[in-house]
Amino acid sequence: MSSEPIRPQFFRRLTRRIAYSQRSETDYHPYTYYRAHYHHEIAEDCAERCVYCDEHEGEIGGREAMQIDHFRPHSSPEFEHLKDVPTNFHHSCARCNNWKRAKWPSTDPNNTHDGSAGFIDPFADDRKLYFQILSDGEVRGLNPVGNYLIRLFALNRPYLRLLRLRRILRAQLETYRREREPEWEAAILGEGTMTIQHLASEFAEFRRLHSLCSTEFLG
Repeated sequence: MSSEPIRPQFFRRLTRRIAYSQRSETDYHPYTYYRAHYHHEIAEDCAERCVYCDEHEGEIGGREAMQIDHFRPHSSPEFEHLKDVPTNFHHSCARCNNWKRAKWPSTDPNNTHDGSAGFIDPFADDRKLYFQILSDGEVRGLNPVGNYLIRLFALNRPYLRLLRLRRILRAQLETYRREREPEWEAAILGEGTMTIQHLASEFAEFRRLHSLCSTEFLG
């Protein structure tokens, strides 16, 4: 049985919801209030992952370990008006948010980077044009901006490489399961050429490999 292999998801394209919760028809909630009561809206739009390192909130202790980052730093005069605007909020792990702080290398407020350094807005740009994920979990920059972000956020630190590798192995294992399932089902019904003993052996090996490369949040 041939089928398309399951591919792990990395740096997926994101889409903003049509509208965020507001205090009134014309005013947004203050940032601190929004962070306390509507963090879930930003988390959901960001696929519950840090927009900078791509780790899922469930991989680092849950949503309480995450923060809301001002993508365009409101401490800069040209972005002061974005302090309480949800479309400027990104889901970020504390480590990446701390490394990013108020950095904004681009001198053009309309562009998130200058071609050499800066950031990628995952709601407006395809991060796969900046990063390539290798089979061992390493992330490789495809251009200077990608390389800048790899250095700034230490995207190849061992923990992140391990998470990406486990996603890759999980996808490979799920592809194998999908391809072998018809033969397993036939063996359970006493059909086909696979013996029950062989089936039990395959199931045991599948469970062992699944336990090595699986967590609830690595899809």
